[in-house]
Amino acid sequence: MAGGRVSKKYVSRKIKSLRWKPPLSDYGRTDTFVTGSWGDPNNVVALWHVPESEEDPSVMHQLPHRGSVNDIQYVTRDTFAAAGNTGGVKLYQHSATGCLEEIMSWDKIHSFVGDASAPCTALATSGDHIASVGEDGKLVIINSSQERDFRNLESVGGCSVYAVVFTRASEVVTGNMQGHLKLWDLRASQPVKATLLSPDQIAVCHLAGHPTQQHIVAAGGEDGALSIWDMRNTSQPFTIISAHSGPITEVRFHPASPEHLFSCGLDGQLLHWDASATARPSHMSSFKGTRDPAGGTVTVWLSSDVARGSIDTSSIIPGSLLPINSLDVEGSTLLAGSDNEAIYTVRQVLLC
Repeated sequence: MAGGRVSKKYVSRKIKSLRWKPPLSDYGRTDTFVTGSWGDPNNVVALWHVPESEEDPSVMHQLPHRGSVNDIQYVTRDTFAAAGNTGGVKLYQHSATGCLEEIMSWDKIHSFVGDASAPCTALATSGDHIASVGEDGKLVIINSSQERDFRNLESVGGCSVYAVVFTRASEVVTGNMQGHLKLWDLRASQPVKATLLSPDQIAVCHLAGHPTQQHIVAAGGEDGALSIWDMRNTSQPFTIISAHSGPITEVRFHPASPEHLFSCGLDGQLLHWDASATARPSHMSSFKGTRDPAGGTVTVWLSSDVARGSIDTSSIIPGSLLPINSLDVEGSTLLAGSDNEAIYTVRQVLLC
């Protein structure tokens, strides 16, 4: 179950996206993260430091950003991409002096008919590639090492695409406002697979990939439901869980302990989904037929216990009056950003 100590720091801006800077190794520690604000006349991309003590994060550097920052994703340990509501993507770098600097920009890659800019809604990264989706219905693939290298894979007549995630180096999954999930092979120009999140055309608000089992994708819906998908069989989700009372804004597996999943939403809740009990010896009979054929590792999220809803759930932040827009977790510390102009820091988030 979740536990932890929650602190809240007011930062005078609504936080739309935040991301931990990746650690040096899988077992390393990071004490730095970046944020992007939205809905402010003077939006910024900011760099923060988290002390080992119980002190709140402190800002180290910030740069102005034209328009709102809708998403942030790291490309390498020292570079990250930011999606803007003016239709562009910017690439930033951590400099040797401990500051941020903009090193590349792809302006207005999302636009409506008539050349009006369309907000870029979400990003995903794999190697040098950045996948960008927007309200214009486009999936754009950017080469982060070349300023003029990008290509469009999709335009669906104005149906906004809200979510994207890489499942393999050459495959991405997109989710749109009509509830369509599409699996794309970047070497082709048409989706490999397509399915519906719900027959009621519930919008897909966010997608998260499992850190080690690439075929497992978690989807957060406009109706507040959390669904787990096995992309090898897209006829229907493996399970659907009633999660939030409003649209889910982000979903994230713990990178080192992926049996733990976290979600936040417009209802102001930050929830912890703990499936670790299904991996204990008394539950091993539930795993028949759920071993990954590649590595033989038990896939916790495809167990029969999870399908029956046997997941421990706890509320980390039970009652924020305004939406929680973004979360990220690394090691024992979770971060969340909110419309109440605050950053939440949750230490010792995994207490099992």
